[in-house]
Amino acid sequence: MKIYKTEEIRNVGIAGHGDTGKTQLVSSLLHTGGMTPRWGKVTEGTTVTDWDEEEIARKISIQSALAPWAFRALAHG
Repeated sequence: MKIYKTEEIRNVGIAGHGDTGKTQLVSSLLHTGGMTPRWGKVTEGTTVTDWDEEEIARKISIQSALAPWAFRALAHG
């Protein structure tokens, strides 16, 4: 596991009203960032952050979740 310096760490929170796509956004970011091999979908119960049986059955987030993402800056131009 890579060790990060404190100045290299950023914490980001995703907040919004219910049913606005927060979980799907996080799932998309994790997949696009290379942290998951497959794009998780709320409707299929395959998102990383909704892992509890009740969350999967109800297709809603019940509790907060952490999702680590090692961001790599893209080179431009």
